[in-house]
Order: sequence, then C-alpha cells, then structure tokens
Amino acid sequence: MLAETATDIAAPTRPRRAGERGSALLLVTASIAVLMAFAVIAIDGPILLATKGQLQSAADAAALAGASGLLEGSRDVALQRALDYASYNVAVEDTLRSVTIGPEDVSFRFSLAPVGLGILPDIIRVQTHRTGATGDALRTYFRRLVDPTSANRADVVAVAEAQAYSVCGSRCMKPWSIPDRFEDLNLNGKFDLGDIYQAGVTSYMAPRHVGTQLVLKPGNPSQAIAPGQFFPVCYPPIDAGFGSPETGADIYRQWIAGCEPYPVQAGDRLRTETGNMSGPTAQGVRDLVNQDPRAYWDAATGTVKGSAFGTSPRIALVPLFDPTQSPGPGTSQVTVTKIAAMFIEGIVNGDVVGRFMKLTVPGLPCSLGDPDAAGAFTQGITLIQ
Repeated sequence: MLAETATDIAAPTRPRRAGERGSALLLVTASIAVLMAFAVIAIDGPILLATKGQLQSAADAAALAGASGLLEGSRDVALQRALDYASYNVAVEDTLRSVTIGPEDVSFRFSLAPVGLGILPDIIRVQTHRTGATGDALRTYFRRLVDPTSANRADVVAVAEAQAYSVCGSRCMKPWSIPDRFEDLNLNGKFDLGDIYQAGVTSYMAPRHVGTQLVLKPGNPSQAIAPGQFFPVCYPPIDAGFGSPETGADIYRQWIAGCEPYPVQAGDRLRTETGNMSGPTAQGVRDLVNQDPRAYWDAATGTVKGSAFGTSPRIALVPLFDPTQSPGPGTSQVTVTKIAAMFIEGIVNGDVVGRFMKLTVPGLPCSLGDPDAAGAFTQGITLIQ
C-alpha cells in the first residue's frame, strides 16, 4: 500500500456556526464605533482645545484692559475697553473670527477687601464664547457621529477676572525721598510744632496733585531740610533683610540714571545720604534725561508727551516720608508713607525737579484701611482667575 501524504488527505471542513457570524458582526460594529470615537478625539479634540486657548487669551486681555479702566475711575471706560480688547483677538468658529462679546458678558464686583478704588468695584469679570446660545458655536467635523443632535457644533467658553488695586510698594526707586505734604503754617518748608500732618488728608494725593511740580533734591545749601540733608537716601531699606544700605556717590549716581533693585513700601525706614553731592547728581540726572531727551510734561493733558518709549524712563518712583519724623543733622532715617510716580524734568537753577503723575506698576497692594490708598499715584492690575 502506498503511503499517504499530507496532500492526499484533505482536512475536514467544519461548518461555520451562526453564533460565530454574529460575533464577527459585533466586532466590526465595535471597531467602527472605536474609529468614529477616535476621529472625534483626533480631529475635533485639538480644535476644541485650540479654541479654548484662544478664547482664554481674549478673556485675559479684555479683563486686564477693563481693570485699567477701573484705575481711571470709570466703569464705562472699563466696559468699553473690555469689549474692544476682546475684539482684537480671534478664535475659531467655522474659521478664525474676531471674538465678539457684549455688555452682558462683562460684570463687576467688589473684592472682600477692596483697596484704593473708593466706591468703584475693583474686580471685572469677562466671559468669551463660542456657543449656540450666542450664535457663534464652534464648528466641528465628527461630533454628530457621537451626538446626532449636535449638528456638528460645540459650545466653548472662557472666563477671566482681573483686579485693580492701589500699590504701596515696588522696586526701582530713585535715590531721593521728600516729605509728604503737610499744612506748613509758618511757610518755612519744614515741619514745626503747630504744623499739621494727617495721612490721607493733608497728603499728596492723586488726582488732586497730578502735575504739581516739586523739588526732589535742592542744590542750594540754604534749602536743605537740615544741615547736610538734601533728600538723597540709600537702599535697601533698614532691617528689610537685604543687607546694609548701600552708600556712596557712585551707587547714588547709578540709581539716578538706572534702577535700584530692592523693594520699598510704606512703613520702611530709609537711611539718609548726607552731603550735597552736586556733581554725582548733575551727572546722574543728565544721563537719565539723555535717555529720552524729547519727553516733556504736557499741562493740557496732564501726561508726558514726546517720549520715544511707551513709558518714558524719566517717569520714576520716589518714596515720600513722614514729615513729622524729618531727618536731623548727620546720618539719619526717614519713614516711608507712600510711593509717588514723578516725571523727572531735569535740573532747574541747581534743583532736581519733577511732577506728580499716575502710573501703573507691578507691586504690593496697599494694606486694607491705608488712608493713602484711595489717593495713590501708583496702581496695579492683575489676573485673579
């Protein structure tokens, strides 16, 4: 008998059962569902995330712009700026389109501890959107596969809140400190027995004193507040944890033209720098003015005009001190009451002169109840959501 080979014996054929055919159908159906879900995630997902990011950027910009309007004391200005700045941004709808919001998308409220804005709310909330309710829903491509009622549209929103506040501490002070305003009854320019000083009442305050010109550093020895005291001060503040105050003509000149790095706030004590230092003062002020020589104070608008910068480097921060604790002869100390923003005009008849102005700066908010907060020359804005 011939040997049988593998090719001579046909494998038995097993009939396919109905249950196996059903399992295959279920597998195919499940695979299609997975593919559709993958399409939604892979294509619509990135569109949703990108649109969310675009709307958030628009909300952030609108809230910060609105907060700057609150600093100017106007809710109407804050609202309009929020609407405008939202529209300067774009986000996907069916294509990239301007982010349009209305007054109903902007609201205002007071924080639990409002600082410095008086009767105005200090927080603005802005919502940007791509929703069906607002008529600008985001177009998707595969969402209908998992939600047949969606008409391939999705709702995306973003929210931002910004707060406006008065600033009572910052960095980059000029190395001068002048006395806060007091009632000088004998008109001798010095605080004497019988003179009146009350923070928040007699103080230099914005907007009342914006544009007022003051001497930041007298040149004539007869104008010194005390023998050897011409208003220069040293940084960092005493006992602030940054080491001993830095002294000397070189650092003094550098900080006139540049920027001291230490934070200074109301309540800090500053060491005075004795001596007229007319040479370092003249050189430092000349270097500062030469950074922006065409800038000038415009009395009609109460602003700096002609600057080559968005904010002129000649707009400086100067700490004011408590006049009831004026320095005496020799090395002395002064206590900071508030931070002033001033435009440094230059040297006039030997005196360094500047004018009060308002300025938005990064810095520490005033303490709750600070009597000078409502009239601060320095204010800030920050995102809180």
